[in-house]
Amino acid sequence: MTERDAYIQKLEAEQREATARFREIEAQADLADNEEALDTLTGVREFNDDVNRELQALRRSDEQDWDRLKDGAEKARRRLHERLDRADTHFGQLREGYRRQREAELKELGAQLDGWIASHQQSRAEDSLLTREELDFLTRGMKNAREMLQNLRHSRGHVWKTARDQYEANWRELVERSRRIRAEGSPEAQGASPS
Repeated sequence: MTERDAYIQKLEAEQREATARFREIEAQADLADNEEALDTLTGVREFNDDVNRELQALRRSDEQDWDRLKDGAEKARRRLHERLDRADTHFGQLREGYRRQREAELKELGAQLDGWIASHQQSRAEDSLLTREELDFLTRGMKNAREMLQNLRHSRGHVWKTARDQYEANWRELVERSRRIRAEGSPEAQGASPS
């Protein structure tokens, strides 16, 4: 194998790794909350295409063009990796923001649940806001949501997206159950008579 062939193989391997890294970032595209984030993804895709074009040119080059094309490929590769680093940082911040927002929602619901538990323990009467079963369900749901948020902290790419979807489904179920409980426990619902 010539030095040229070895270099092209090395560049191709790095390009496959960079493309895989881009796909992991792209899997989180639905987090793109603004034009800047979408532009970041578009820029990375364009630089990725540049590197692929340079690789094709290297494969077809003759000895005279080799050094010039090799320099072009190196520049394109460096630009791509810089863009990937920036995109990874940007989407890491978006993931962290998402997680912090969900933690705040979880704390708010947790405080509400703590109030309900205190109310339940205080009255223990039939007319209590929550039944024991409802309290158990909400407590388990809160615990599951906390665990899912921990999983989000360590996830990336497609795994992160799946973990987020699971968290969202759990969260919707918790919120819906708490709304029903509040509606059933409200004075209007308790005082309403069937007509």
